[in-house]
Amino acid sequence: MSRLEEEVAKRALAYVLNPPSAPNDVVRYASPDQLVAAFQTATALGLENDVAAADNQALMAAVDLVVKHSIHTSHPRFLNQNFAGPDPISVVGDWLGAALNTTGATYEAAPVFTLMESATLSKLGRLAGYLEPAADQLPTLPPGLFCPGGSTATLYALQLARHRRQPDIVTTGASADRLTLFVSDAGHYAATKSAALLGLGTNAVVKVASDNNGAIEPAALREAVARSAQAGKVPFAVIATAGTTVTSAFDDINAVADICQEHGLWLHVDGCYGGSALFSPKHRHLLAGVERSDSFVWNLHKMMGMTQQCTALLVKDPTQLAACFAGQADYLFQPDKLYADYDSGDRTFQCARRIDVLKLWLSWKYHGDQGNASRVDHAVEMADYTRGCIAASGGEFAAIVPGDFTNVVFAWVPSELRPWPAEGVPGLEPATHTRLHALPPKIKARMQAEGTAMVGFQPVHGLNSFRLLYMNPAVTTADIDAVLDRIAEYGRASDQSSR
Repeated sequence: MSRLEEEVAKRALAYVLNPPSAPNDVVRYASPDQLVAAFQTATALGLENDVAAADNQALMAAVDLVVKHSIHTSHPRFLNQNFAGPDPISVVGDWLGAALNTTGATYEAAPVFTLMESATLSKLGRLAGYLEPAADQLPTLPPGLFCPGGSTATLYALQLARHRRQPDIVTTGASADRLTLFVSDAGHYAATKSAALLGLGTNAVVKVASDNNGAIEPAALREAVARSAQAGKVPFAVIATAGTTVTSAFDDINAVADICQEHGLWLHVDGCYGGSALFSPKHRHLLAGVERSDSFVWNLHKMMGMTQQCTALLVKDPTQLAACFAGQADYLFQPDKLYADYDSGDRTFQCARRIDVLKLWLSWKYHGDQGNASRVDHAVEMADYTRGCIAASGGEFAAIVPGDFTNVVFAWVPSELRPWPAEGVPGLEPATHTRLHALPPKIKARMQAEGTAMVGFQPVHGLNSFRLLYMNPAVTTADIDAVLDRIAEYGRASDQSSR
């Protein structure tokens, strides 16, 4: 038998190049007890107090079980979350970065990757309007850094916002001011998590009303800022959302920027999901005004199919990064060593950082700007097709929000409950609401049990609603038809069994 490493690598590469698709299952779902029992046939999931070395045959059997029982996020009927369909080039780029096993903290430890980060952040910054088109393609001080996920990037951005307002916070600590920050009620929970970690407290986060689609109401934001100041608090930052998690709604960034400019507030744009619209000439208008923000987080592991994680935090004034985060460790960041001006590690809270840029750089070079644009355009086209199917369903499906990007939010409606009320969810009778609210969990559970698809559901306007998210370029209209058919089939069966 070949070496274990070679066998595992062969399995992995075969999976990447030929991922499951219909009629293969999206998942072979199993309970914890079933998984424990399955691994007993190979090598136990548990790690004993005295772990004995397993033989290659047992380990390969375990690897096969890992693949068999994992969620196949590459499957075109996995429409469950804000990531799917990893780009094969990204996957192998991630492998290469892991094989080279270095850190992105200093030029001496990562000369090629330091320059790749500089080049990639410069390009992202130009797309976002932070840099002019003729800006340096390999700056020693790029407009941002790579972070381990969007929540961490938001945490960093809010600390930068506090630092700008109080430059001595690094040495003297936070002032006694009761700071407040603002985000829409459809925004990401990273705002409250960050406020908790920063010592502001979750009460410092003001949730601002959003419209029916999930975009912030600028008038409500203006009122909330004024009300906070009148109460003796100190507004300091606003988070605008470009692509909300559930409905993929985009805040009017220009309107929010006007308010921030009037009140001297830091504007952070959460483009974790929707930031990739900037790749598409057709859809980049959704982020109009992003160039006016102070910081902008962009998850490339979402719409662009980079492997987890690949997050860029762009910063309008990158000179602030070192002032806010530097620890000046002289055993690592010596100013008199070769090419020290390229060292990025002292511009972030982290020191050692995994190499997240290689997969993105390699994928971008492989697909080009046009390939990236096509991936975004295809996702919106599939969502538009789904919205068309819902409109033409004769009332079997009902749109919960109109939507105009990649997320489609809707309900399945039993025949005797049609037509859907013109007022939408508020027009439902209490008994009807209860009946419809109970269906999505049952439908999803059957999908998981049979492995036919993976879709999400969550309360929208108070009603459990389905959410299909499109970003996998392998999704076709046939996949969409099949998923809608399964929802209707399982809906009829679940509804009948509960009555």
